[in-house]
Amino acid sequence: MRKVPLVICLMMMTVSLSGCIGGNDIETDEGDDIILEDTDDWPTYYVPSASDLPTCDSTTLGRLYYVEADTNFQACMSTGWQVVQLGGNGGNIVLNQPPIVETNYWFLDDDLVTDTSGNGEADHSLIGLHWDAKDIDGTISQIGIDYDGDNAIDINLPSNSGVHSEDDYTLPNGNVISGLFAVPLDQGLTVHKSMTPSTCLLSITRTITVIAIDDGGATGMSSQTMSAFDPNLYNPIGSYHFITAYDIMDSTWLQPFIPTSDYDWIMGNGASPCPQIPTFSLTAGTSFTTGTSDIIATLTLDSGIATGISEEDCNADNFYVYIEHSSGSTQGFGCQTWNQNTDLTITPSATGTTTNTWVISEDGTDICSAGGSSDCSRIMVRFSFDQLGDSSYCMDSIIGLDPSGNACEF
Repeated sequence: MRKVPLVICLMMMTVSLSGCIGGNDIETDEGDDIILEDTDDWPTYYVPSASDLPTCDSTTLGRLYYVEADTNFQACMSTGWQVVQLGGNGGNIVLNQPPIVETNYWFLDDDLVTDTSGNGEADHSLIGLHWDAKDIDGTISQIGIDYDGDNAIDINLPSNSGVHSEDDYTLPNGNVISGLFAVPLDQGLTVHKSMTPSTCLLSITRTITVIAIDDGGATGMSSQTMSAFDPNLYNPIGSYHFITAYDIMDSTWLQPFIPTSDYDWIMGNGASPCPQIPTFSLTAGTSFTTGTSDIIATLTLDSGIATGISEEDCNADNFYVYIEHSSGSTQGFGCQTWNQNTDLTITPSATGTTTNTWVISEDGTDICSAGGSSDCSRIMVRFSFDQLGDSSYCMDSIIGLDPSGNACEF
């Protein structure tokens, strides 16, 4: 019987607190009511996967669903369900437009090289570049040149639009040239490799990019590509991009620009699928007399197979010998054995069916004497063979006047 009074007391206590629970409206400091929007008007939609999305039509237009399996949001738009992505590549809701950048070359020349380090060797190439950058929804905060391909500015540009640098450079001939940009010869290079049924090819290009960054952090870029070794205003990409293994062997200036892995690839070294080219060595004679039958040099096939270097090909005039004397004078000779006036004889020797040495000798004329202005300081040969095609192969004995040089480069 005591439970009834207790229940009556509790009911009376809750009545006194009803004003605190159900309450007055929320007010501002000025006494104005704050009306909260009914959250029932903000429905939240969720589906396990994209296949569970309802039909996107007039009844669902504008709805936003979270798709758990894809961890993204999809919105029902007039074009159907669309994944919502803010900014970035492929963003369909763009918050900041990147700068628009345009670039053009106005001066390119493979002779425009300079020595910026002062060590006597050219290390930079000079280019004339026009650039123009605009930001349609803000301002450009930084602009410059990226020459090494890492998408970072290496040279700051003086303005959003222009054609000149603010620097002077001295060419190897001593002339000072102003207003160009200097980019390192050995940076920003791309090696392109291709393989045909008969040979392997390389090409090397250089890409210069102007990068503009706006005040919102968006980045715009414009790139221009040129030949790494033969840029010119009329054809910046260069006119020759068929670099073969023989070109590389014949051009020591080209070799430092080619990474070891690419060099081995085109040379057929290791596991390379490219054909391995024959290699040669040229040994200059050392016992010159006043006679007329001295051995001037011996060409030796060190590896591989080289067919087509024969007396018949010599008659076709595709084997040349160049001799440099200590006086600085040079002489050139063909090896046509039918020509009775020739001063040289080239004698192939064979092991089995493969010729592996070609001995170059005087033939009735004292070309190389012991000492004096008629000594032979350097011997060079240029020849072709069947596997090489129409090109020629050059070997320099690299002895005598300039051991660090290579007569094949001249």
